[in-house]
Amino acid sequence: MSYWDGVLSRLSVPGMVALAVGALMCWEAPKLAKLVFKEGGDRAVLPLKVAGLLLALAGALILLDIIPIG
Repeated sequence: MSYWDGVLSRLSVPGMVALAVGALMCWEAPKLAKLVFKEGGDRAVLPLKVAGLLLALAGALILLDIIPIG
C-alpha cells in the first residue's frame, strides 16, 4: 500500500462531497439564483453564498473528523 492509498482511505466521502458542493454553491451562486428564481434572482445570491459557505465548512469539519460520520 502506497502512502496516498493510506491517505485516501482515511478521507470521508460525505465530507468531500459536502465540501465540493458548498464550494460550487459559493462560486456559482449568481447562476444558481437565476436558475432557481426566474424573476428577482439577485436577492437570492447572498443567501446562496452563505448556505454554500456553511455547507463547505461542515464538509471540512467532517473531513477533519471533528464531526464523526460513519
